[in-house]
Amino acid sequence: MKLTLSSLFLSSLSISLLGKGALAYKQVHRPNEKETTSEEAKPWLRTVYDTQVEIVTPTVIAGVTFSGKPLPTPDPLEPWVSLKKDGTPQTIKPEVKNGRTKKGRPNYSTYFKTATVVTYSYEQLKAHNMDPNDVYEEEVYLDEDDTYVSLNPVIRCTPERYFFKGLAKDISSEPFCTPRENSQWKVGKTYFVSWFTQFFDDEHSGTVIDKVRVHLSYVKEKASDKGYHKRDIPATFFSSEWVKNVDGMYPIEVDEDWLQGQYERRIVVSVQPFNVPDDEFNPLERGVLLYMILGSKVAKTTKEEWAMIDAGISDDKWYYVALTIPTLVVVVCVAIYFFLHFNGRYRDFSDVTQRALASRHRIIGKVSEMKKFRKMKNHRYDELPSYNKRKTK
Repeated sequence: MKLTLSSLFLSSLSISLLGKGALAYKQVHRPNEKETTSEEAKPWLRTVYDTQVEIVTPTVIAGVTFSGKPLPTPDPLEPWVSLKKDGTPQTIKPEVKNGRTKKGRPNYSTYFKTATVVTYSYEQLKAHNMDPNDVYEEEVYLDEDDTYVSLNPVIRCTPERYFFKGLAKDISSEPFCTPRENSQWKVGKTYFVSWFTQFFDDEHSGTVIDKVRVHLSYVKEKASDKGYHKRDIPATFFSSEWVKNVDGMYPIEVDEDWLQGQYERRIVVSVQPFNVPDDEFNPLERGVLLYMILGSKVAKTTKEEWAMIDAGISDDKWYYVALTIPTLVVVVCVAIYFFLHFNGRYRDFSDVTQRALASRHRIIGKVSEMKKFRKMKNHRYDELPSYNKRKTK
């Protein structure tokens, strides 16, 4: 039998290790390389409005595929995308328990339907309980055109998803659903701003505005300005292009340049409808305040800090005030000390001292003149009874 050089080396190594008793040999396994395959969403064809053929190109934003090709058969258990409080997407997978579907797709009721009144005459209905001259009116809800809305897998904003904002949490967030007030947007991440599309309508015609755009503006806060409308807007640093209002959402990726070298900035998110001019639009009127930060905070936010955030106090001036108070106390104490030290020779409290000592050491007079001891008869010392040891024996 022939032994190779490697087999001799391994056998000698194992014998030496077993002889020591305290060591053991274990073969090292290299981790297997993982092969990842990512299927790119490919364009697909469809026919809309019966005759119009179009090519649909899917788009992936923050891991969410928009305009993806639908399944041939609708699946009630198909995953859909929800939005967290800060606007980040979250995939929801429906499940069936006890014959019922849980975490299913949201039901929008009649929020996106158009209410109209249909009039029927007797000739149209031929109802047996209807006179020939009667007219019947029925209120119906017409479905919206979901040709393009149906390609959006993200939950839509409705009034039932509004939240309350402001110091007392008594101001409705309309038209916004996300982000929530005082949320934190981190640099490099994508967040979805969502709003109720039917909120923006023309007051004259009653039709829904077709175009809007999203603004991000810096907010300058003062420690004394606790009211929601007592803030200044130095500049709007981001404005989107005019987008379709029917989409009801807009993705924003936070850019580090927006912080302007700071770790944290207070901003307001607002949506401007197409029928409101730039000079008449106020971002704070219905905007949502939040924080734009460089990264995650390590320190835990205390109750006092949350109270300051709810009160609208978040700028550096508050910390300057907090540091100035103890400094002023120390300065005042030092000033009082030197004032008393240098003016000590000009102070004379002898009269006060003598008066205090006199009140403590009063002269009460002779004992015989006291009212309590006047009737007592005094005796000389030798007349006082004494103890004689010899007489007692």
